[in-house]
Parts: sequence; structure tokens; C-alpha cells
Amino acid sequence: MGTQQYKIKVEYGVAAVVLLVGCFFIFQAFTIETSRESVGPRTLPLILAVSLVIGGLWLALRAFFGKVGDLQDGYGFLESDVKRIFLIVACGVLFVTTFWGFGYFMAVVVTLIAMLYTFGVRNWVAMVIGAIVLAVIFQWVFMGVMLLNDPKGAIVDMRPYTNWITGAK
Repeated sequence: MGTQQYKIKVEYGVAAVVLLVGCFFIFQAFTIETSRESVGPRTLPLILAVSLVIGGLWLALRAFFGKVGDLQDGYGFLESDVKRIFLIVACGVLFVTTFWGFGYFMAVVVTLIAMLYTFGVRNWVAMVIGAIVLAVIFQWVFMGVMLLNDPKGAIVDMRPYTNWITGAK
């Protein structure tokens, strides 16, 4: 198989995954209760999910017409190592486990640090500060602005320490 054919197959695979994730999130967005406002709680999740579907379709069309560009070093799975793939999957497991045990805020902090470490970042100060800043922004947007549920952790409830971000009491 030539390198161009390999890249086309990888692009089809990525398009399929993006389409599946987008369709799943469209389904999930329709489980959110609506309100009488023209822009309700379902709007942003639905926009993001539809954007994923459009992006997946765009990738599939590019692959279909062979407009995938030249193959660059490190692209796809030709040079992948099992250790990095395992670490990426482990980061997903870490997010779910930390979310269950300590809630959303801590899950974002811990998982972002783990992902940065997985991809070779070793500046611990930047990793920790970046993770905390991102977690504060996400907490404010999702729990403060969008008023999504912030479930307590099963091990430690971090909400008393993060409620100042969302303005909750």
C-alpha cells in the first residue's frame, strides 16, 4: 500500500470516529431539557455536536476526493509506540476515575497534567498552572454560565472549594 493510500485510510478512520462522536453527542444533547428561551441549555451542546458531524463529513469528503496532502513524518500509526497509545488510553481512565472520586474540577486538573506529560511536556510549573487555569475556566463556563450539574466526588466533595468559581453557595 502506498503512502497516499495509507493516509486516505487513516483520514477515513478519523472521519468515522468524529462522525460517531458527533452523532452520540447529538443524541445526548436531545436529552437536555428545553426552556422557552430562544437560546436554551441545549443550544451550545447541539451546536458543538453538529459541528463535529460536519467536520467528520468534511474529512470523509477530503479523503474521498484524495485531497489529504502529503504524508509527513510521525503521521498516523506507522511510527506509533505501544507505550504512548497505552498512556493516552490510561489518561481517559484517569479522567473517569478522578471524576468519580473527586469531581469535575480535579478530573480536569489531573488529566490535563497527565496528558501534557504523555506528550512530552516536562515543565511542571507550566503544567500545574495551566491545568488549574483551564479547570477554573471550564468550571466557570460549564457550571457557572451553562449551569450544568456539578456532581460531588465519591471520595472527596471538592464543590465547597470550587463554588467560588461558579458563584454557588
